[in-house]
Amino acid sequence: MKQLKYRIVSAICCCACFFIATLSEGFLVNADASADTHTSPDISAAGLPVQSLASDSLSVKDETQEDSSAPHQSEHRTETLAFTPTPRSTAVPTAVPSPTATPAPTATPVPTATPAPTATPTPTATPTPEPLVFTKAIANVTDFVNIREGASTDTPVLGKLYRDGIAEVLDTEGEWTHISSGNVTGYIFSDYLYLGERAISYADKITAYNVKVTANSLNVRSGPGTEYDKLGSVTNGNTFPAILSLSNKEWYAVQYDADTVAYLYADYVTLVCNQKTAMTLAEIAAAERAAKIEKAHVKSIPVTYRDPITITDEDLEIFALVVATEALWEPYEGKLAVANVILNRLLGGRYGDTVYDVVTAPGQFSGYKSIDKFRSYNLSDCYKACEEALSGKNNIGDFLYFHADYYVDSHDEWPLFTSWYKIDGHIFFKRNW
Repeated sequence: MKQLKYRIVSAICCCACFFIATLSEGFLVNADASADTHTSPDISAAGLPVQSLASDSLSVKDETQEDSSAPHQSEHRTETLAFTPTPRSTAVPTAVPSPTATPAPTATPVPTATPAPTATPTPTATPTPEPLVFTKAIANVTDFVNIREGASTDTPVLGKLYRDGIAEVLDTEGEWTHISSGNVTGYIFSDYLYLGERAISYADKITAYNVKVTANSLNVRSGPGTEYDKLGSVTNGNTFPAILSLSNKEWYAVQYDADTVAYLYADYVTLVCNQKTAMTLAEIAAAERAAKIEKAHVKSIPVTYRDPITITDEDLEIFALVVATEALWEPYEGKLAVANVILNRLLGGRYGDTVYDVVTAPGQFSGYKSIDKFRSYNLSDCYKACEEALSGKNNIGDFLYFHADYYVDSHDEWPLFTSWYKIDGHIFFKRNW
């Protein structure tokens, strides 16, 4: 029974060896066919010993045996050696490479765009404001400087520019400056003028200019630009002293209050000059005449009282009628002044010893000829003025003359007065003729 078991195992091993050999031969044939189209040579022709191949097969079988007892080993080997394998090619089989799986293409990741760095903007330099254009000259003299027709002292004088007067600079010619001021265009020796930066500095010193607001409402800024703080607002017509040395073409600096310098936009203001301009010789003559007349002007006359004066009733009636012809339509103050002029003449004695003598003196009170026309008028104020003057009340001092203002103008008597005082339509005066 035990031997039978060995026989069965041996048979199974032989079958396995045969199967393996056949499978190997087919594999090798197929491999050779794949590698070369020639027929494999017969194994016997190659001179290979059969035993070597059998031994190879036996070794494979022995590695898989379960029981390797010696008594049955030779029998099993005999059967194995009797097996004649099919001749095979001696060529070393070329292994057919297993097809390498083509790897699925790895998706190339879409690169995330690196954001371009934001360029730091180069700061734009704040433009420097254009400087204030100041083309004025200011007279640097104690009294006045002559304006000549040409750039020489040999040329005629056309006018004068007085101390601190303003002129527009037109050009320069050597040591002379060509200017225009008022109604005069001519030349001034440059040493007698403040020019350029000196003119700006001196203009601030004497407050030569004011800045006047022309807009309905205008913001006041703490600096020369809209980025500066708003200090307040001003309205049309407001005026402030200009500070030209701190101003530029777009913004005027002003003295906003005693302690504050502020700025106003130039488009909405105007520059107003506080200084006088030059005068022609004719204008100077007229100004001198006006100054003389104004100097003679008496601004007020105090009321004084003197001793009463007694006259006859006939003189009182003539007195009142003459006052009426001269001042019926004047205020009571004017009537009282006319009455006192008549009494001043009476007391002086030059024109007569009675009121009648004074009012009828040649070339004096022409109104006397018309007194009859006034008898029908209400003369109550005229009588009152005469009586008050006779009582001693005097509101015209020692003045002896008067004319209607239109008569003074038409006869140009003003330069003849040494002093004058105006009451409504009458000019009371003293004269030098």
